Amino acid sequence: MAFNPVKIKRNLSIGDLDAETDNDFLDSCFLDKGYLDDLLNVNNPCSIIVGRTGAGKSSLLYKVSSSVDNFKKIDPNDISVKFLEHSDIIQFMDNLGVNLDLFYKMLWRHILIIELVKLRYSIKNEEDNDSFFRGLFDWFKRDDTKKKAINYFREWGDKFWLDTDEHLKEITQKLENETKANLGAKYSGLEVSLNGAQKLSDEQKVEITKRASQVVSGLQIKQLNEMLSMLADYSFRDPQKHYYLLIDQLDEDWADTDTRCKFIRALIEEVKGFRKINNVKILVALRKDLIDLVFDKTRGAGFQEEKYESYVLQIQWTKKELIELVEKRVRETFRKTYTNDLVTIADIFPEARKGPSGISPMEYILERTLLRPRDILQFINETFRAAFDRDKITWGLIYEAESNYSEKRLRSLKEEWGETYPSFEDTVEVLRGRTATFNYADFSNKPYETVVTTLSARTTSDPCSVIARKYLETSNITESEIINLMLSCLYKVGAVGIKLETNNGFVWSYRNKSSITTGEADRVHQLKIHKMLHKTLDINSHEN
Repeated sequence: MAFNPVKIKRNLSIGDLDAETDNDFLDSCFLDKGYLDDLLNVNNPCSIIVGRTGAGKSSLLYKVSSSVDNFKKIDPNDISVKFLEHSDIIQFMDNLGVNLDLFYKMLWRHILIIELVKLRYSIKNEEDNDSFFRGLFDWFKRDDTKKKAINYFREWGDKFWLDTDEHLKEITQKLENETKANLGAKYSGLEVSLNGAQKLSDEQKVEITKRASQVVSGLQIKQLNEMLSMLADYSFRDPQKHYYLLIDQLDEDWADTDTRCKFIRALIEEVKGFRKINNVKILVALRKDLIDLVFDKTRGAGFQEEKYESYVLQIQWTKKELIELVEKRVRETFRKTYTNDLVTIADIFPEARKGPSGISPMEYILERTLLRPRDILQFINETFRAAFDRDKITWGLIYEAESNYSEKRLRSLKEEWGETYPSFEDTVEVLRGRTATFNYADFSNKPYETVVTTLSARTTSDPCSVIARKYLETSNITESEIINLMLSCLYKVGAVGIKLETNNGFVWSYRNKSSITTGEADRVHQLKIHKMLHKTLDINSHEN
């Protein structure tokens, strides 16, 4: 049936950019790439969903939650980690340099065990709680090891009906009490806090650090391993009943960077540990740059990132898949808003451009994305805004929409990478007004010097600002060093692609290597500015 043209309404869109508010389209237009089955399969180890902002991580978790009966979402904002990092005992131990990795793992193990038990037994009060433990004791009454594990767990906080943050506070208080007891009468008057740690002499610090480390090392995590085994044997034996814990929003500001990285690394380790419970799966959504940061900041001797590969589901999209996604959403949008006729992209977008390129509207739009759903949805929605009260989208309207889209993409990059590169909005200005493709040797041309001066005036921890300050303050930093660091930043965020050799193609962070070293940056031959930024950065390009 031919499409009967209608006027495009105000605020017409093919979906919201955030999964939390895009449920209608996720229910009716979800594009199954096979990822959902991998996540739902409790025998499949992939549990950590990794992708850049807007790749569809939260959408996958939403589809999991709408596909199963037994699930619980855990919001890190509800765990009160800020309380943890500001607690006296944690600040005390951090100042002394005590390794708290085992404590963070123990916290997650408690949190996850508690949430699973609450999910499995619908524990809402003390009576439900006692009933659960009576059942455990009866089941394992002849196993002394298991009984010891139950007693240990009850000692460290077994009030399952309490909120998660209450458990965290209870366990942290227990750590403080154990530490004070282990310090003995000699330090009975010591203030176990940051202030108390700062008042210690070097000799006292050595002794107290040793004693505090003994407390952390003495955390009987083996007893918690027994709890996992008991849950596997007692609570989650039915292969027909699967249980899922879903953890999202880990990239939000729920703790400072160092604490967050340690806490997330501990969570990743616990996700692996909980695989011993056959009918349970813990699913975690993590931004690609965040998991890279976590591994970088918590990397110890002998660390091997490849050991985690089987647990990671890396979200990637092809151009064909993104076009299919848009096609589904266009059909659904027009079906709900206008007509039951089958409306396609071809019905509302223009034909391919005339001339040597012959590029189609979808190809043109895709070239201005980082190949992720959020980008293409944002561009399409901008074309609808530009086409208000029209019956068809023209090439002129696509170019008009591109200006707004390009400005928003730059703003989104600043927000996405603001934690890693707080001065990114200054660094990216080094690209303004350039040609779309330029040689490495031309990097230091105008506006490079102005940008370096601006960066040097910033007091942020941005590596580009730090090196710019050093560059202008001392002769120890060379121009190539600052250029290579700026280039590494621009490559990582997706603002530029690089060519290492004349005969090779361009490499991009969202398609190839996610980052480059300053050494690799030094070998760059040519740079290409991503087309999504051409309009907003006034890039000289032969294309309209």
